[in-house]
Amino acid sequence: MIKKSIHAGLVLSALLLVSACSGSGGYSGGDDETDLIIQPKGDKLAETNVKLGVGYMQQGNYEYALLKFRKALEIDDNLPNGHYAIALLYDRLGKPNAAAKHFERATEINPQYSDAHNAYAAFLCRKKQYDRADEKFRKALANPLYRSHALVRVNAGLCALRAGNTKRAENYFRNLLKGNPRHATALFQMAKINLDAQRFLQARGYIQRYGAVTKHTAQSLLVGLKIERVLGGKNDLAKYALLLQHKFPDSDESQELLESERR
Repeated sequence: MIKKSIHAGLVLSALLLVSACSGSGGYSGGDDETDLIIQPKGDKLAETNVKLGVGYMQQGNYEYALLKFRKALEIDDNLPNGHYAIALLYDRLGKPNAAAKHFERATEINPQYSDAHNAYAAFLCRKKQYDRADEKFRKALANPLYRSHALVRVNAGLCALRAGNTKRAENYFRNLLKGNPRHATALFQMAKINLDAQRFLQARGYIQRYGAVTKHTAQSLLVGLKIERVLGGKNDLAKYALLLQHKFPDSDESQELLESERR
């Protein structure tokens, strides 16, 4: 159950590709008010090639995308967007060493490039380099102008779960819910974390909040069902079981419910 959610969350990092053609994604990092400015773009022709490459990549035309990204970096090797975009492409092409090299270069050129830090962190997490991944997630969050802190915290929390670090994951999801109490992914993961920790009343609260902000999935219904089996909420138990069997009859979770009822 957790693996499904982890995979879905981490994939979102790659969807930030569009931002590869929208600027450097960071700020200069100083202490003065004048330092809080977006980094300037690189060579116009190089930027144009990155944009064209992004378009090709989104169409699945990886050969032409690679040509455009390489052309952009031939023109301007100090273009963080170009390194970020080609890193994402190399990752898709199954070239992890090349991807890591360009992720490193993008964040080296612009240490405040939060999109690149986030995507690189997700990449490292998939490679089971969990501590390095968390370091990159934290660097992404350190940028006060970054608009996707919620996505970073989701990815960081899911990565922490993959690493078996439940405390770290819980901290990320709690901080996310402080800013957005209705964030569905964070609510579901907190329900699951509390269920696993046998904090059943807290788990019930989170899964009820989850159901109030979005439609239940097979996974969330099974979590709710397990909670109510312990707490003895007969009405909610029946509701979760009925919804699971009616809406998701072919799911693994529905099969798990049927098997448990046969015992």
